[in-house]
Amino acid sequence: MAGFGAIILAAGLSSRMVENKLLLPWTDGEPIINHVLSAYVDAGVDPILVVTGRDADRVAAAVAAYQPTLAHNPDFATGEMLSSVKAGLRGLREGQPAVFIQPGDMPCITSAVISQLAAEHEPGFNVAPLYKGQRGHPVLLDRAFWGDMLDLPAGARPREVLAEARERLRLVDVDDAGVTLDLDTREAYERALGC
Repeated sequence: MAGFGAIILAAGLSSRMVENKLLLPWTDGEPIINHVLSAYVDAGVDPILVVTGRDADRVAAAVAAYQPTLAHNPDFATGEMLSSVKAGLRGLREGQPAVFIQPGDMPCITSAVISQLAAEHEPGFNVAPLYKGQRGHPVLLDRAFWGDMLDLPAGARPREVLAEARERLRLVDVDDAGVTLDLDTREAYERALGC
């Protein structure tokens, strides 16, 4: 995987779900967050960094078998994804040419999609999947744009970096609805089981 890293965003409040959705059981009884990490392990991504916030100790215990790097987002209560992305970028060690960034509530993203996106990367370009015209996750953020992401002001959205460098974004058609499927509500969770 050419040394690509991954930042898994697991700091959210799960406000629409009430309970922490990342710890809900998936099809085999393992927590959702473990399925997300498993796809990256299967794709050969290393290092994997998990950004914690709500229930940090419980999330850390759930993913312990994968031995990820952990980075706590002290600003998780604001609910802003950008603060978690920044915490993840600051927590990575040197040397990765690019890093996957993925919300932790998307267990249907497969190692095959991760590998497909990695194959489309070249220095200076970001990569994202496209499913039936809808852009999804994960985003493979090239190192050249990490500084731009870290410089975004509070209240900004990570996608602003991609929009500013539109000509440097490669959209890869994938035949997998999992790249657009997140689990914000109990209904979405129950519909997605078994994806």
